[in-house]
Amino acid sequence: MTQSFHENASPRRRHRRRTALVLVGALIASGVAAVIAGPSAQAAVIDPAAYYQIVSGHSGKAVAVAGQSTADGAVVEQRTRADAAGQQFQFVDAGSGYHKLRARHSGKVVDVASASTANGANVVQWTDNGGTNQQFRVTDTDSGYVKLINRNSGKALDVRDQSTADGARISQYTDTGATNQQWQLVRVGAAPSYAGYLFSHFTGEGSSTGEQVYFALSQGNDPTRWRQLNGGRPVLTSAIGTRGVRDPFILRSPQGDKFYQIATDLRMYGNGNWDQVQRTGSKSIVVWESTDLVNWSAPRLARVSPDAAGNTWAPEAYYDEGLGQFVVFWASKLYSPNDPNHTGNTYNRMMYATTSDFRTFSAAQVWVDKGYSTIDSTLTKHNGTYYRFTKDERGSSQSPCGKFVLAEKSATILNRSYSFVADCIGNNAIRQGEGPLVFKSNTEERWYMFIDEYGGRGYVPFTTTDLTTRQWTPVSSYTMPGRPRHGTVLPVTQAEYDRLLQRWG
Repeated sequence: MTQSFHENASPRRRHRRRTALVLVGALIASGVAAVIAGPSAQAAVIDPAAYYQIVSGHSGKAVAVAGQSTADGAVVEQRTRADAAGQQFQFVDAGSGYHKLRARHSGKVVDVASASTANGANVVQWTDNGGTNQQFRVTDTDSGYVKLINRNSGKALDVRDQSTADGARISQYTDTGATNQQWQLVRVGAAPSYAGYLFSHFTGEGSSTGEQVYFALSQGNDPTRWRQLNGGRPVLTSAIGTRGVRDPFILRSPQGDKFYQIATDLRMYGNGNWDQVQRTGSKSIVVWESTDLVNWSAPRLARVSPDAAGNTWAPEAYYDEGLGQFVVFWASKLYSPNDPNHTGNTYNRMMYATTSDFRTFSAAQVWVDKGYSTIDSTLTKHNGTYYRFTKDERGSSQSPCGKFVLAEKSATILNRSYSFVADCIGNNAIRQGEGPLVFKSNTEERWYMFIDEYGGRGYVPFTTTDLTTRQWTPVSSYTMPGRPRHGTVLPVTQAEYDRLLQRWG
């Protein structure tokens, strides 16, 4: 990096330490107590999935990215506490007892400019590059606060010149134990309160409009009762690529301020040649963006598959905190480099690429290769473990679990060897299944899996209270929005629910 930094700060005046009780009392007196959402965190009990305000023990103000900028090099300063994403940071494990401090609004991390080791060096935000100047050790003090010690310099995060003013720069300085180097980590409120679910899906290749994106809303927080939106007509349509979209998948950004809708670029209506579309199909996915779920960008094609791929099916994505990236995954048949026309025999593997913006992607890699076709993987994460559910494409003559769902788990998302949990999921209630979608209940410790009984009823819901089991129980009574095919269920807040209902109800 080539960022500059100011001259060293003036000599420090030692200030008397304040206790956490005095800090909270001062905040209440100043009228900002409503921002306090939870207890202070100590180094040993930081929740890596949570966001925290980093509050100065000297001024009672919060570490903030100036102007909520998303640019590399944006100044890190102190500001009066507010409910602003630019004052919220996630403590991402960097190994060996250090953390990266990732800003919620930008996804970038707190960084000592130019990897300086000097007193007074500026602190900024920067794209995560793995540098030790972007890593901090959280150290408890005897006053109930913590110190944040930079791994590269060994110096402490510090409010410059012991200022109490808004806009005062955050810098690094030799650890003196002064209160302008002491911080209270205040957890930002609990997980969002969700009021229902949005169901994004397509309806099939049986009509000219079936391969577009449809929306449905749950009846409040009941994920087994649904209403169609927009009078049962598509909400999003594609006139690019093949002019059809299947398997729509919708997700929320980690900052919560953007939504991405991605889908397979495939039109089977009037075609019907499933073999051909797996040899010479699209190498791209279709992408839409929105900030409110009701106003969407125009669709765009994003190429993710290599030349060797014959198809790019059922894309999904998951934001991984450790990587600081979205992992996008899909199914492709891969053909030999010596077979440029894709005339040989092969099978579907699950592929993946990473992205931060759904515009630029890393080179595609193989994620799941069982030696036979697998498609339609989906993920959920619980207590630090990833649970992956995948359709086994083998026929019943090849395996009794062919055309049903395989469950596996892993501690890391890109592991090539997830461990076995269960197979044959769905075979107690449906004739065959694909397109599994999995989501957690908004109201209890329960998960739902919808499995698409293709050629039959469409989606059929199952439920469990334990992701480590093979026991997924069919839901006995449910109402689906028409006959939905492979899609996604997304939890939504009351404001989002109301907007969707007002726009398309």
